[in-house]
Amino acid sequence: MDANAAGKMKDGLLGVISALQDGESILPHLNERTYSKRHILFMPHHNDNLLFIVKKGRLRVYLSLHGRELSLAILGPGDVYCTHTRAYVEALEDTSILTCSTETFIGLASQHQPIIGAVVGSLGGLMTNAITIIENLYFNCADKRVASFFYEQAMNHGKQMADGIYLKVGLTVENISKVVGTCRQTVSSFISLMERNDIMTKVARGEFIIRDIDKLYSFVNACSD
Repeated sequence: MDANAAGKMKDGLLGVISALQDGESILPHLNERTYSKRHILFMPHHNDNLLFIVKKGRLRVYLSLHGRELSLAILGPGDVYCTHTRAYVEALEDTSILTCSTETFIGLASQHQPIIGAVVGSLGGLMTNAITIIENLYFNCADKRVASFFYEQAMNHGKQMADGIYLKVGLTVENISKVVGTCRQTVSSFISLMERNDIMTKVARGEFIIRDIDKLYSFVNACSD
């Protein structure tokens, strides 16, 4: 599935529910919960088998063992996930989610084809992202993983401006390092290198201008052993 198509489907999930003729009958089954930044929403094998939709904010889904972490996905508005897994779910920023028991949601969704399509689109996007993260960790060096992160974000979410591609990743340097599986210093050093070479400029916290996407791509395809 095209990344942009998947994005449109997931962004419209809550809109799909609201637009249904009997959407008002579904919304009462969704319970809103709010969490502050860095809060662990769910831990492995959470007691309640819930499905949730991200209403606002960003969440990180990751595995943890013996002090080491492996990020699997970053969830944003419209994304769908469940609690009954072996993963941790952490708020990267102040976040609101809508929860529903998995059994209840499946029953409601089975009666509304548009909801099923939106959910499948969201889960397909998450699977693609998870495979990309695992692929980068296994095959690529740290610098290349950071370069790939910025390149993919720019291509999928960037906005073309007069002086380059504006990119709002919405993540701190520390959170980016968690996503790509490296240390904070490596990410900071890479950003500094990009700025010195006029390839990328940091304009605010979590906001960048990609001035030369082709040169950034060259870093994705070059890695020292």
